[in-house]
Parts: sequence; structure tokens; C-alpha cells
Amino acid sequence: MPVRPRAVPPVLPDRVAWPGPQHAWQPVPPGVLYSADIFQNVPLAEELRQKARYLRILNLDNTTFTLGKKIQDADNPSCQPHMHAGPPMSLTVNDGIKRVLGTVPIGSDGSVSFEAPPNTALHFQILDDQHRALHTMRSFTNLMPGEVRGCVGCHEQHSRTPAVALGTLAAYAGSPAQITPYPWGPERSLAYERDIQPLLDRSCGACHQGEGEGREKLDLTLRPGGFGVFSEPYVTLTLGQGAGLHGSFPARRTERGIAGAIIAQQAPWRPEDYTTVPPLSTLSYRSQLVEIAGSGKHHDVKMDPQDLLKLIVWVDTLAPYRGEREVREMADPDPAHPLFQKSDYPPSDITVECVYGQSPYRPRMRTAPLVNRSYRQDEFPTMESRLPRDAQGNIVPPVEFLPDGRRIERPWPPQVLRSAAISLPSQ
Repeated sequence: MPVRPRAVPPVLPDRVAWPGPQHAWQPVPPGVLYSADIFQNVPLAEELRQKARYLRILNLDNTTFTLGKKIQDADNPSCQPHMHAGPPMSLTVNDGIKRVLGTVPIGSDGSVSFEAPPNTALHFQILDDQHRALHTMRSFTNLMPGEVRGCVGCHEQHSRTPAVALGTLAAYAGSPAQITPYPWGPERSLAYERDIQPLLDRSCGACHQGEGEGREKLDLTLRPGGFGVFSEPYVTLTLGQGAGLHGSFPARRTERGIAGAIIAQQAPWRPEDYTTVPPLSTLSYRSQLVEIAGSGKHHDVKMDPQDLLKLIVWVDTLAPYRGEREVREMADPDPAHPLFQKSDYPPSDITVECVYGQSPYRPRMRTAPLVNRSYRQDEFPTMESRLPRDAQGNIVPPVEFLPDGRRIERPWPPQVLRSAAISLPSQ
């Protein structure tokens, strides 16, 4: 092949605004995510276009907590139904801590453009005017600091280009939208006993608890269930009456719980379980529980609007049982506990007497570290080195919860606060 001179390709500039090491705590600019038309390539696109009003932005935390063994917790060593690691967060799916950052409006042409936190696992749901999920994303995406990134709709077919020019979009005409948080804030992760059971007590307890006539048909009294840590009526609301196990997984049933959450892990498996869930077919849009609580048609019951919104979000986040607060209230695993002797938790080695001898770091719950992936992490050579300590050098929890539910972080190394609205406990 003849050799001939050619032009040097242009150098593409780095579009990431790297904030540097964590100890410097430089500001981290948000990213911008946009879509020319979120309905492009989506099944039932025209029906969705008529109903959709908002895009919900959700965040799944990077999990650093673990019990170091496949158990529900130290008091419930069995892991039935099956969960890949302890502690289980939901009965519907192996899951982590979910937060709802809020919503942004969808333009009249289906376009969206908004600022989003970088280095964060995000996914999205299309909502109607009542904030019920019409369609949900089944994977995650993220942005780097300062990155501008687009997508081609909430798609079935992603190998397409946008159908319209960005300059014509309603959502792209001005500055990117700011995410509007829900009343309970973007930091709160919902949990069943803390957030949802009280709503049912207030709105449904008169009939479905105590001496109420409806208790025989559906008992909404909080009580132990038959699935380890998962209580009733949580089990019945998610799986349905008379739910059982198929091996170590929730057994497949024709009737599901009235909450209407997707049960992502049921047995026996079917090929159709690995296909995309059609729009307008599940979650809060089809939830019997949401309909009963919000319509006023069931014995004139009509839940308070903010309570109903929280119930809708709980269903749409696949009915979490535990949230971050429940995790952070669990003690770190005790190496001397008999559960951890000759563990079968991988990587397993029968010559090792203790699970901690097999682990690259000590399993932690209340002192599980925070990892801020926006910053360079090479200043932390070990897991222990990123844990906050008090004046005596003792490890302290990186997150504390105040009695009113507010979440306080202790970043390490300590952050120079830029907001007078937040204060940290003294070290």
C-alpha cells in the first residue's frame, strides 16, 4: 500500500470538568442530559404522548454496605426468599438504596433538557399528571462533571439518530431545567414500615385493622410475616394473598399483590420475563392500591394528596422494604458471631475459620463508607482510610439521622461547608 502524507486528526478537547482530589473539595459542576423526543421508538408512543407530563429522575446508590454473608440479618440468618447478598432491601428484586431526585417537565414536543448530578447512577420514568409511572427505564446511565449528553427517547431501538434538530426543541430553547424535588426531599430513601405503613394506618386502618369489617378480607395490621424480615401486610401487598416460595424465590402466581409493583425475580423463570415491560401496563398507573387510596370510590376513602404521592413513588420504585436509615441503624457485623465462622460466603475457603479472613475489607453496615465518585479516589489506599474518625481516632458512622429524619453526612476528609443551611456534628 502506498504511503502518503495525511492531515493530522484534530485533538478532541476533554469535555469533563475534573474537580480533582477529594481533600480539596473543589465544586463539582452538574451535567446536562437532554432528549429530542422521549417518545421516539417507544411502543404506544402516541398514547404516551397524550398522557405524559413529567420525567422522574431516580438515583441508585453505589452499595458499600454488606453483612459479609448471604443472610437477611443477624437475627434472621435464613435468606428466604433468595437474595444475592444481605441485607435484602426489597421482596420484589435484589436492590440497593433508591432515591427519587425529583421531576422535570416534558416539552409539548416530547423534549427534555435538565441539569443532573454527575457520577451518579440515574434512571428515568415517564409520568402522567398524577405522577403515576407510564413507562420505566430498566437500565442506568450517568454523566461526568460538566458533560452534556443526549439520548434517543425511552427506546426499544437505541441504534437511531434524533429525528429533529436540537435548535427546534421546546425544552432546549432556554437554560436546562432544574430538577424539582418531591416534598420529602431528594436525600430520603423510602422504606415500608417507616413511610408507607403509617399512611395505610391513617387512611385504611379504621376498616382494615382492629375490629374493622374489612380486616377479614385484607388485614393491614403490621405484624410478622412468613418471609424472614419482611412483615405483613407488606408481603401480601407486593406478592398477593397466600404467596409462597418456589425453591428459594417467590413463586410465580397469576394474581399479584394490589400494590402493582413489578416482581422482577419469580420462579419458575419464563423467556418473557426478560423482555421489556410494555408502557401503561404496570406500576402505579395500574396499581389497585393507588386506585383505591386516591379515587374516593372505595367507601369514600381518599388519601391525603402528599400521602398518595408518597405511595405512588413507593410503588414505582418497586416497593422498597428498607431504606438507607434502616441500613445505617444496623450494627456492623461482629466477627465473633457464630454465623461468620467457616462461612460459605464466596470466595469460600474451608481452611479459613472466619469470613473476615476471606474478605478484602471488613463488612460494615452503620459505618459503611461513602464514596464520592466525582472526586479522584487515589488518596484513599484502603477502605479504612476513607472512614471518618472522632478526635480519639475511633471510626464513626459517615451518616447520621436526626430525630426529624434529616440526613447528615460526615465527609472524610472533612468538607469545608459552603451552605449555612447545613451543619455537621463536631468531630
